[in-house]
Amino acid sequence: MATTLVHGITLAYVDEGSGDPVVLLHGWGGQAVSMTPLIVGLRDRYRVLAFDLPGFGGSSPPPVPWGTPEYAAFVQEAVASLGIPRATYIGHSFGGRIAIWLAAHAPETVQALVLVDAAGIKPPATFRRRMRRLFYKTAQTVLRLPILGAKGPALRERLAMRFGSADYRAVSGVMRSSFVKTVNLDLSECMRAIAAPTLLIWGEKDQATPITDGRTMERLIRGSRLIAVAGAGHFSYLDSPSFVNAVVSAFLHGTREGAKG
Repeated sequence: MATTLVHGITLAYVDEGSGDPVVLLHGWGGQAVSMTPLIVGLRDRYRVLAFDLPGFGGSSPPPVPWGTPEYAAFVQEAVASLGIPRATYIGHSFGGRIAIWLAAHAPETVQALVLVDAAGIKPPATFRRRMRRLFYKTAQTVLRLPILGAKGPALRERLAMRFGSADYRAVSGVMRSSFVKTVNLDLSECMRAIAAPTLLIWGEKDQATPITDGRTMERLIRGSRLIAVAGAGHFSYLDSPSFVNAVVSAFLHGTREGAKG
């Protein structure tokens, strides 16, 4: 892997192949190597860039908590610094959030968009979810009372371990705050603004970002198309690499021919 410095952040990345540029953005907790099947499937026809996003793999963490807009701005700057003004973006899960934001706010930099089991749709506020959130926030407030003294931070961490998701529990400090900022942002309005050709690929058994999210995105993103991957889960491109690579390659070929026409 190569490394470069972008605004004081060490960025580790893969840069393989030649041709029209394709940028791969991994999910939360992943890294460039997580996207290996797509890298291998595309590098013979395209210049493929895959980043370790800040805070993951070999890249240093952001200096302060970042949300999707900050990650997207960083990716845009990193791609531009490598001499690429416009690219196709393929984003998985959290990487999909970044790609959605870029396509909505910097459309001149996005040739086409492939969203793989992407995040960005806020789950419905069910009664159980609302009660769980209320209990968690109340407990956090109580555990900050001065009477608890030095025990407070440890008790709050135990509470977070009990109620936080696996991704939340796996990180700490600036990355935990970044995770909270990221998951609390609903990107529905961004999806309505996307004009780039968009392909949605979804594992039909995805439990993290269910295929209902994909159907919602298909409705919100004009002209997009949803392809379900039979038997696959949240990592559909790993569960069915040959099928996903074939679908992505056909889509990219079509967008390239369309651009020529």
